[in-house]
Amino acid sequence: MDALLQLNKVVKRFEANTVLDEVSFTLEPGMVVGLLGANGAGKSTLMRIALGIIDADAGDIETLGEAPAQLSVAAKEATGYVPQQPFGYENATVAMALALHRSFYASWDMQLEQQWLQRFALDGKTKVNKLSVGQRQALAIIMAMAYRPKLLLLDEPVASLDPLARRQFMADLFELALESGSAVLFSSHITSDLERVASHVALLKNGKLLLMRELDEIKEHIRLVTFPEGVMPTFGEHIRVLHRREYSWLIDGYRGETWAGALQCQALNLEQLYLELHI
Repeated sequence: MDALLQLNKVVKRFEANTVLDEVSFTLEPGMVVGLLGANGAGKSTLMRIALGIIDADAGDIETLGEAPAQLSVAAKEATGYVPQQPFGYENATVAMALALHRSFYASWDMQLEQQWLQRFALDGKTKVNKLSVGQRQALAIIMAMAYRPKLLLLDEPVASLDPLARRQFMADLFELALESGSAVLFSSHITSDLERVASHVALLKNGKLLLMRELDEIKEHIRLVTFPEGVMPTFGEHIRVLHRREYSWLIDGYRGETWAGALQCQALNLEQLYLELHI
């Protein structure tokens, strides 16, 4: 399968701060990748680089097979993006904003638009500047997805949605990728959303990509191993220590081993993994 987004050793600095430090990964059709990381970890910057909004300082990027800074019209029409803080159309009604946005995309799915307008309870007569934060986010989602893009980049897309709308949207997101052969990259602080729909998880910390793996593999191969005070364990060469806190080691590469003296060997969900990496 041809990669829809490919990053190779991408570096981005803002003055003395390295936001992305040799980040590499590939998105292929059908992948739904949850991007997890603390504020300032580089999630938004990564997406903006992939879209050519800002330039990387080093590394190679291909978005739909093209350089982000020179995306063709066809590539732009096949890319969807929802930023954290949408957007324009302030003085237009919802219906007028959708009509204008729709005019740029020959593949626009009117049925999908209408379904999601009803789902998010958006009234076409309401002016955009009168919408709540959650309603604006819902409208931005419709605008990004109604033309069924091949590559969809979503930056905290559900943060302001109510729990029911969030759950329904995440289910649609997964179906879109499977049905259309699209690739989806979405950032979220809500680990339950990632666990519900993501096929893969990419975890950023301090500009480094610590993990980019299928979610099932993360659950299978990552463990939190705790030893008594004073015990220094010896792990096999295939084991990578992701983090150490006092007498606990967060390891990647677990294969069912046991270690003499270990007090516990605990499997983690995504929220527990995130917390262990950031404590």
